[in-house]
Amino acid sequence: MPSTQKVWLITGASSGLGQEIALAALKNGDTVVATARSAAKLAPLKQRGAITLTLDVRASDEVIGKVVGDIVKKNERIDILVNNAGYILAGGVEECNRKEVREQFETNVFGQLNVIRAVLPFMRACKSGVVANLGSIGSWQGSPAAGLYCASKACASILSESLRSEVAHLGIEVTAIEPGYFRTNFLSQGHKVHAARTIKDIKPGVDATLAGLEAYNHKQPGDPAKAAQVIVEALTKSGRCKGKALPARLPLGSDAIQFIGGVLDKQHKNLKEWGPLASTTDHK
Repeated sequence: MPSTQKVWLITGASSGLGQEIALAALKNGDTVVATARSAAKLAPLKQRGAITLTLDVRASDEVIGKVVGDIVKKNERIDILVNNAGYILAGGVEECNRKEVREQFETNVFGQLNVIRAVLPFMRACKSGVVANLGSIGSWQGSPAAGLYCASKACASILSESLRSEVAHLGIEVTAIEPGYFRTNFLSQGHKVHAARTIKDIKPGVDATLAGLEAYNHKQPGDPAKAAQVIVEALTKSGRCKGKALPARLPLGSDAIQFIGGVLDKQHKNLKEWGPLASTTDHK
């Protein structure tokens, strides 16, 4: 195996951005281990040369550990982990019941942690590796009707920042990829799950967002293939990203840049307005 060839492990690779990242990495000449809850859904990637495996990120540590161990045994290492598996729970915060919230976090948050715990020992042994956790522009500001999803993605970004500092001295890099809206099936049924309960009182607060998500489906501005190419270049420090340091948070899409910039402007304004009063609380 050429030393420049990377070994990728990508979760949630059966469709959308995960599938496109796998295709871009294969095009780059790398070894790609693509996973999903059903390996049968990975047939198109298998035909393109990917190693395809069943992996449910919500499984036990023992099950995930065995899958990861087998990958390393066959391929010697895992250079790049892309924690992509996830979905959106649509509904007001009060509308989402305990089971729905638990399942959202089991996949979007605990699922990422489960795979990280299985992969990091091998990266530590090699003193190298890249962990990329999929966040979202929702990591920066909660949206009505998507509060639980945004909260889960905020976890992805904050956990990534913490982990990044913990393993940097071991030669391991960590980033949170924060895409805007890309034209995938992410907003379609099966990827977007609606809360079973609706509350009449909060409809004015959530209906506009729910309608907007429906109208935006398959009309998103971002091209997932182009996003995947940037991700591959960034995580391998090649092409347009050669010589660039991988950031703690990697936004993707012109809408993400505009949205995050707006959030930062509002936060800066808030600090200026409330800073003098908030600063009076220190001991003298």
